Amino acid sequence: MAIGLYGGSFDPIHFGHLITTQSVLEQRNLEQIIFMPSHISPLKQDAKPIADFHRLEMVKLAVESMPQFTVSDLEIRKGNISYTIDTLLEIKKKHAEIELIIGFDNLCVFDRWHKPEEIFELAKVVVMKRDVDIQPNAKNIYFDKAIFVDTPTIEISSTDIRNRVKNDLPIAYLVPHKVKEYISQNRLYK
Repeated sequence: MAIGLYGGSFDPIHFGHLITTQSVLEQRNLEQIIFMPSHISPLKQDAKPIADFHRLEMVKLAVESMPQFTVSDLEIRKGNISYTIDTLLEIKKKHAEIELIIGFDNLCVFDRWHKPEEIFELAKVVVMKRDVDIQPNAKNIYFDKAIFVDTPTIEISSTDIRNRVKNDLPIAYLVPHKVKEYISQNRLYK
């Protein structure tokens, strides 16, 4: 059985991440999904997420009750820019079949990823597609190679959550309870 790999900054992880990946897990009949918090995302090098250990801990708290969701600190331990190709090469040592799970927005810029052709050689690329995703006028060559999975439209963003925390607004229905407590206890995003 294949495993799924789902990376991101998870700053913070929220119900949108969890609901959509649960949908992919079921539709693709995956053995498990590995959540991989990135150290530095290549296409978001100007963004400064909160400390790695906080993001890693929040992901662990968010998925701890889901036996088919696991967390890897591979990219965080490695440090530097997190290239998907390097992560896949490492995970391939333990798992023969990998499905890389990405959002539709990532597919639109996949030609800007590091070694995109090699990524397709190492893994099936599964794109989470929502009803609201608009097809771009000029598609890159990877649209024809990707596998599309219809996922629920969950309009939650990490940016919105960070802003809500900064402005003392509730986030109870946006993130798992333990993540909400962790943010509060560690005074994150203030």
